Amino acid sequence: VGTDPLRVAGIVAGAGQYRPGIILGRNSDTKNSLPIALMGRVNCKVDASKSPINVGDLLTTSSIPGHAMKVVNPEKAFGTVIGKALGELDSGTGMIPVLVALQ
Repeated sequence: VGTDPLRVAGIVAGAGQYRPGIILGRNSDTKNSLPIALMGRVNCKVDASKSPINVGDLLTTSSIPGHAMKVVNPEKAFGTVIGKALGELDSGTGMIPVLVALQ
C-alpha cells in the first residue's frame, strides 16, 4: 500500500497467519521483489488515527506510507479502494486482516 491511491498495485502478502497461495512471476534475478496480493485475505498495516476502523469498512491509502485507512467519503473513493477490513482498530496504527478487492 502506498500514499498515492492511483498508483497502488495491491498489498504486500505474507504477514502473520496469511501466506501467499500462488506467486506469479517469480524471478531469481530480482533481489527486492515482494509478493503482492491482488485478491484474497492478507494482513495489512492500517492507520486509524483519523477514524476508527471496523469490520466491513472500505480501505484506501493513508498518508503514512505502506498503510491503509478507512474510506471516509465513499463518493470520492471510487477507483481507490484496496479492500475491506476484516478486523478492527480503534486508534493509532496496527495490522488487521483485509479482504483485498482492488477497485
